[in-house]
Amino acid sequence: MKSENDELTSISEQAAQWWVVFRGNAASAADKREFAQWVARAPERIEAYLRVARVHAALSRADLQWPKTSAAALIREALVAATEPTPLRVQQIRPERAPRRRLPALLGVAVMASLLVAVGLGWHFLSLSQHYSTGFGEQLSVVLADGSRVTLNTGSRIEVRLRADQRVVNLLQGEALFEVAHDPKRPFDVHVGETILRDVGTRFDVDQRPQRTVVTVVEGRVAIVATPSHAGGGASLPELSASDRAIIDNQGSVKLQQGVTEAEAIAWMRRSLVFHRRPMAEVAEEFNRYNRRRIEIRSPALQAQEITGTFRSDDPTSFLAFIASIPGVHVNEDGSGGYVVTLEESVP
Repeated sequence: MKSENDELTSISEQAAQWWVVFRGNAASAADKREFAQWVARAPERIEAYLRVARVHAALSRADLQWPKTSAAALIREALVAATEPTPLRVQQIRPERAPRRRLPALLGVAVMASLLVAVGLGWHFLSLSQHYSTGFGEQLSVVLADGSRVTLNTGSRIEVRLRADQRVVNLLQGEALFEVAHDPKRPFDVHVGETILRDVGTRFDVDQRPQRTVVTVVEGRVAIVATPSHAGGGASLPELSASDRAIIDNQGSVKLQQGVTEAEAIAWMRRSLVFHRRPMAEVAEEFNRYNRRRIEIRSPALQAQEITGTFRSDDPTSFLAFIASIPGVHVNEDGSGGYVVTLEESVP
């Protein structure tokens, strides 16, 4: 059994969602056509339904003893017992060849097996939120049940809730790259504080900082649905296209940049940092995300000075060597493993 494989786990969860669609035999003709197309794409999807059928058969046994604990209590216990989720490894595995089966028979199995959901737990568990996080210096890529992929940068946390009519991700901390599976029936919303970003199938990066949120679109389009200053309506918010970047401050003001390259937007995935006319204070802050030996720039003039360059995120010494070459700049250790950068006041 290959339950540890990302792709198969995702298919199992997608199959469970189809059971909800077929609950009560009320699925539309369009639902049935879409289901037939979904199940025909890969043999492991057929196997997923057969596994559910076997589970249903086991649950239907007359001698089965159900626990007296209520469904709500079971859910609460599951949430309390849950720890950090096992990271989903990103890999490609060739599916095993499975015997061919007739689709009409599968549709019948799906309707029959949908009785499993009627025990009262199926939909509750589908709508439960999932949490993913990374520690200092870590990165993690997860494939969600809808086929979307989220890659977390260092020190990041997200909460995911997938429903039948909506997909919602709360970016609680840090940075994430979203590669959204196209599904016009279910909007994909990313919440960052009071800011809401909406997408139906694209690739974009969201970086949350204490004073601002930076949204960069790599492919497709992303709508800014709400910001703190637009909670009550007012002027329309911009829609971002590929190579657009929006910097949203804590008051909801939006500053737009264009022509942001993919290399700059997702350099962090390659453990690189690409800067184009970025204030030195922001560059130092970026290095501090990846390294425990912190860099502090004490001169206001240096903090505002813009620089352009490409560095390794785990090599702050190359950045320090670069700024040490500026006339009047001094780099010293602070006594606790970090660095202090100062500028002689007499140097213009």
